[in-house]
Amino acid sequence: MMKTLPPESETGAFINFLPEELHASFLKRKVKSWMEERAFIIRDRDESLVFQLGLSFAAAFFYRIPLTMGPVDCFSLQAYALGRFGAQFLDDDDLALLNEKLKIGLLVRGHKRQILFTYNVLAEGMKKQVFYRTLDIFKHGLEMTDQQINILMSTT
Repeated sequence: MMKTLPPESETGAFINFLPEELHASFLKRKVKSWMEERAFIIRDRDESLVFQLGLSFAAAFFYRIPLTMGPVDCFSLQAYALGRFGAQFLDDDDLALLNEKLKIGLLVRGHKRQILFTYNVLAEGMKKQVFYRTLDIFKHGLEMTDQQINILMSTT
C-alpha cells in the first residue's frame, strides 16, 4: 500500500456536490481523529479530508443539512474508480449499466472525464465502529466496482 497522498493539485479532482449546504466541522474533526487512530495518512482540506483507501485516493466531505425537525449531519465518501485501464474511457451508457449493478454508491463523472465512486451516509449519532464499518463497506464497493469496470472493458 502506498504511504503518500496525491500531489496537492490532484486532490482538486474530488467534488463537493453540495456546496450550498453547511459544513459539519464537528463531524469532520471526529472522523479525522478516528482515522488517525487507524493510522490513515490524511490531508485536511477546507471542506474535506483526503486519504488513501486501498489502491485509490479517497475524500470525505461533511455536511449539516437543515431539515424542519432540525439539522442532520451527513458525509459523502468519494474515490477514483480505477478499473485496470482507468474508468474515464466509459461512456454514459456504460456508467448507467454499472450503476444498475451497484449495491451501494453511485458512479459519477467528475473533472476531466474522471469517474468518481460516491457513497452518501447519514452520520447523525454515528459511533466510531460504525464509521469503520462504513469505510469497509465503501472500500468493498469500490473494489467490486473496479472489478465490474474490468469485466466491462475486457468484453468491449
